[in-house]
Amino acid sequence: MTSSELAALPRAFGGPGTGPGQFRSPSGIAVDARGRVWVADTGNDRVQAFTRDGALVRVLAGRLKAPEGVAVDAAGHVYVADTGNRRVVQFSWWGGFVRDFGGLARPRAVALDHAGRLLVDDTGRVARFCTRTGAALSDTTEPIGSPRDMADDGAGGIWVAETGNHRIVHFGATG
Repeated sequence: MTSSELAALPRAFGGPGTGPGQFRSPSGIAVDARGRVWVADTGNDRVQAFTRDGALVRVLAGRLKAPEGVAVDAAGHVYVADTGNRRVVQFSWWGGFVRDFGGLARPRAVALDHAGRLLVDDTGRVARFCTRTGAALSDTTEPIGSPRDMADDGAGGIWVAETGNHRIVHFGATG
């Protein structure tokens, strides 16, 4: 984006409340390829999507409990860390339920690596899943304390913000 495009964006949108376009404890945020802003609205048990200018596009709700993280892949699938239900939920680009990824203790954030694998910031570990099949893959090799967020490094590994040990950890490429 150019500086003039950035200047044209709203400084803020939303506000406190439970209505459409309002928030109670927003936590996770992602931007898809179309520029839509997806927000995990934790206190309202939903995820809301907005245009760049703040117009409400979509609300994902009904099955979620205290979602904390959200990620969107290149095809527009939305992955939600459904923290209160101990799972990650995958939705299609139009909001239809695709699958859930379970066996988690407290998923708080989600990310996708360069190979399309789902990475889940779970209690004491980073869990990994195949997004095509939903199958669980091996966790990262080192247990970590209080992971809070993560990002793909673009070369097959991931960076993890490890709040419990006050550090950033890099995990190299894994199969």
